[in-house]
Amino acid sequence: MERNKLFLKVVQESDFKKQASKEQLLCEAREEIEELVDDYGYEEILSGEHDDELCELLGEELFQQWLDTVRGSSDMRHQAIAFINGLGFEILDLIVILETECAISSDMFTSEIIKKMEKQLYEFPMLGDMSIFDLTMEEVDAHLLRITNGKIGLYL
Repeated sequence: MERNKLFLKVVQESDFKKQASKEQLLCEAREEIEELVDDYGYEEILSGEHDDELCELLGEELFQQWLDTVRGSSDMRHQAIAFINGLGFEILDLIVILETECAISSDMFTSEIIKKMEKQLYEFPMLGDMSIFDLTMEEVDAHLLRITNGKIGLYL
């Protein structure tokens, strides 16, 4: 894996969060959006009947992206599913990316390691004044090594 590659690109190239925008990944309303879909179904959401509620949850910019990506598509249902799957990024999402895209064995993610990650990355995906998506793979590696006391790294 290229050390200078942005972590955002790795995430966007993964099957897990394929082509999700940084704004989608930083969205904190994933659960609320999923509840909205569970309550009303894709057909009703795609018909525009709940645009006000969707806009409130997503915010103006991300709602516009929804309109451009989903409503502008010939396969709206497929695009809607992909868009919603791209929303949010939590520590468990990070672990999936590390396992699938960085070939880190799932055995490495013991409950102790996950607790350390949750404790030290309590504002995740934000890392201070920037997000993990602003980091290169080398910088992500340094964070992982620091957080896990050298037990997990990308380039070991």
